[in-house]
Amino acid sequence: MPSVTRHAAGPLLVGLVLAASTVIICAAPAAAAITPRKVLIVGQVDPDGPWTTAPTEARIDQAPRLAVVLVARETHGRRSRTVYIADDAVKPLRIRGRRIADARRRGWDTLNGAAVRWSTVEPHAWADAEKMIFHSNVSVDPRTWGKWIGYTPITYFATPLGPFDATPAARIVLARVIPADPEVARRPAEFEGLGTIRYRVEVRHGGRILASPGPEATSRTGIDRAVHRVTIRRDDSYVGHLTGLMLVPEIFGSAGKGRRHQTERYVGADCADVLTGGARSAGMRHIDYSNVARMTQDARRITGVVALDDAGNPPEPIEGVREGDIIRIDYGGALSGHTPRSFDHVAVLYEDRSLRADGTFGPANGRLEGFDRVIHMGHPRLVVVPLADQSPALIDVLRWRETPRRR
Repeated sequence: MPSVTRHAAGPLLVGLVLAASTVIICAAPAAAAITPRKVLIVGQVDPDGPWTTAPTEARIDQAPRLAVVLVARETHGRRSRTVYIADDAVKPLRIRGRRIADARRRGWDTLNGAAVRWSTVEPHAWADAEKMIFHSNVSVDPRTWGKWIGYTPITYFATPLGPFDATPAARIVLARVIPADPEVARRPAEFEGLGTIRYRVEVRHGGRILASPGPEATSRTGIDRAVHRVTIRRDDSYVGHLTGLMLVPEIFGSAGKGRRHQTERYVGADCADVLTGGARSAGMRHIDYSNVARMTQDARRITGVVALDDAGNPPEPIEGVREGDIIRIDYGGALSGHTPRSFDHVAVLYEDRSLRADGTFGPANGRLEGFDRVIHMGHPRLVVVPLADQSPALIDVLRWRETPRRR
């Protein structure tokens, strides 16, 4: 019996030793290789909202943010798949409308030492700044006025917002509209932070620099949608949405269909299209891009044609106006016959004011007067000025139809 016990115990002991040896010499799983391929910018408007590659559009009282996301290829043996490197705070994450699952996310610790640099991307407002020539898709020669001549080239420039930064704070920034153009930088304080600007981000890692699309990403109709757009508006009113189009350059005869229209893409606009673009942004999608003369198809007239004197005042008070009303303008005086059209220009009532006895401005009084302010496409971008600046002139006043007109 003892010998049987010894022989039984021997193989068992050897098996345990072999099993232990097997555990000891087994190699650890090979780490996956991460290869960055592309850089994206995502934006978030509400603190609990999604981060998305769609344009970042917000009100001035919100605090929208931008974050950098790296699209990378993760390789493990013969298997390979796309993963997204982003901060934990960038959640939920949607890339071109598709939600990115946690299993596809990776942290920035997979790329030790990665540094980030942000830049703003802006258009050159003038086609020729020295000669102060604005962009135009159509002829402005009186003999061929309005004839299509092709999409005007628009060039863009980038302005770095600082050096490369490897700290986590550099990867998530506020989405702000701060133009580098010194002419715009001098605009009144009430308009600071309003309008449209675009962003590029660069990521430096391992001797390489990857960048999101920037000023070079253009086509014949303007900058590409892939260049991340930030649009900040005053509020959710029609006039508020118009302020989101500030800094968009003037393009006389801006063109395109629906979502591809240059104004819809915040590439550029003329005097009529910018007003239409603001209305469509405010939810009035039934309003079509057209021209000053044809605006009565989507807006109703609330006055007849009235003459304004040099101070912008009519012979009799124009009653019942309100912020957002459309003012079509046929210039008089030295600009009489400025264009071959029945109306030369169009603006929107930005601020209805009253005049106090002490000479200061008071609240709205429902009257259209020369000291009321209008917003319109000037040369070379949207401006807010007193109505008197557009006088003397013949005008009429229109108001957008909030629902489609029966044809």
